[in-house]
Amino acid sequence: MTALQEPRTTRHVGPDHLVLSEHPVFRRFWYAVCAVDDVTTEPEPGRRGAAPLHRKVLGTDLVVWRPDPAGPVSVAHDRCAHRDAPLSMGWVADCRLVCAYHGWEWDADGTTRRIPQFPDSPHPTKSGLTMVASTERYGLVWVCLAGPDEGGPITDVPAVPEWDDPAWRRVPEGSWDFDCTAMHLVENNIDPGHVAFVHMNSFGNPDNPELTDQNVARTPYGLITWTDVPVEGRPGETGATVRHTWSQVHLPFSMHLLIRYPDGLGHVMLKAITPVDDRSCVIHQVVLRTDTEADRPAADIRAFDHQVELEDKTLLDRLPDGFPLAQHLNAHAKADKNSLLLRRMYTELVTGQWTPGDPA
Repeated sequence: MTALQEPRTTRHVGPDHLVLSEHPVFRRFWYAVCAVDDVTTEPEPGRRGAAPLHRKVLGTDLVVWRPDPAGPVSVAHDRCAHRDAPLSMGWVADCRLVCAYHGWEWDADGTTRRIPQFPDSPHPTKSGLTMVASTERYGLVWVCLAGPDEGGPITDVPAVPEWDDPAWRRVPEGSWDFDCTAMHLVENNIDPGHVAFVHMNSFGNPDNPELTDQNVARTPYGLITWTDVPVEGRPGETGATVRHTWSQVHLPFSMHLLIRYPDGLGHVMLKAITPVDDRSCVIHQVVLRTDTEADRPAADIRAFDHQVELEDKTLLDRLPDGFPLAQHLNAHAKADKNSLLLRRMYTELVTGQWTPGDPA
């Protein structure tokens, strides 16, 4: 594979900064909102049933619940049509979502099933819920805000080819909240130059910051970059080694990172980054590895990655809100090829010059 040679140019056709709420195209992608195991049907103390979850995606408040223990999750806008109460304050009982304000009830499809004050009267035509497409994959619940009138999802949930391979074990890691844009977090994860400094207390070494040449290329779904990064350790271990890393970005915000170490260990990170709004995001992460629990306990892997995420968070949370697209807004060096292509592809996405699925 040969690296894509990006032309040196300062010409920019598109917005100077990317503000998600200004571009409806971002509603047409799948975003992770929680772990599958987070959505329970077990009654919660102090409620009359199981607790639904509140989540926010692209500024839209959502309620997530599981009507039946053996069935899929349901997702809707977190608003009761009656008096605007948040439905996430209610409960799930007898396979129905119940509003905490007046006790109205809905089934898995958002159809009104009971209004307790007048149970035999016809239901108002506008009493149903505004449902959101959802699916469960890779241990996560994913949603797409765009309905059929908006064209629905542009792509499917990105594939994780190692998921069903018995040679790879799964280590769910949870989620982290960031007070930065989803674009900043994606860019950070394909920036090998920051490792030596931001992660000096985990696996980086500021006395050894030099990098090999980066390779980056477009793909039908976004981009792939591959390079070698010197590191000072890996989960549960210290000692200098090298990460041979292939990072796939499925635009806009999903990532599949494959790391190979010299001793043959394989380590995959599924990074599902979800924009909460224009200024904040959350990352849901699942790791797959070719070793065993006896080789390296899952607790060690989670602890290591928790430290790494907090190191990134400490810096990224202090960045300005705006994510720059125009090249003249920042200085760029040889180590920034990945970032420059990412910013160019975001520009092409919001200006309609490129859509995921188009030929690379």
